[in-house]
Amino acid sequence: MTDNRAVRFAAAAATLAAAHHVGDFMASTDTQAERKPCQSDRAVECSEAESWRALAGHVASYHAVQVAALVAADRALGLRLSPRRVAAGVALSAVTHAVIDRRWPVRLWLDHTGSTGFKKHGGAMHVDQAMHHVCLWAAALVIAGGPR
Repeated sequence: MTDNRAVRFAAAAATLAAAHHVGDFMASTDTQAERKPCQSDRAVECSEAESWRALAGHVASYHAVQVAALVAADRALGLRLSPRRVAAGVALSAVTHAVIDRRWPVRLWLDHTGSTGFKKHGGAMHVDQAMHHVCLWAAALVIAGGPR
């Protein structure tokens, strides 16, 4: 067992990063990916309600993967993670994930940093992932804050 915040942070950050890839790509359905959000430039058209449902489903499955991975890491490594801090870190991740997946932060970043060419050549996915990873880093800091 450890009471070392640095160890908890490293373990939480690694766990959240691995869980991110599983949750964002493997646990997401085609319907969720196509409709979160619906945009006029996409092949699939949908209503605003369908878009929000798809986003909610994606965020729920993604964060179920995160919670399961954090519980597994806590038990396997004896991290003594605080359930309250885990809940706060996962909540931070859920809110930021949902906002980023509405796509407007990514478009805003690309449009206001002189990156419209990068955007036209697939750069939005990379900016999306970078934003998610920064938020996961912050969530790991929250989770690591203190022992039970």
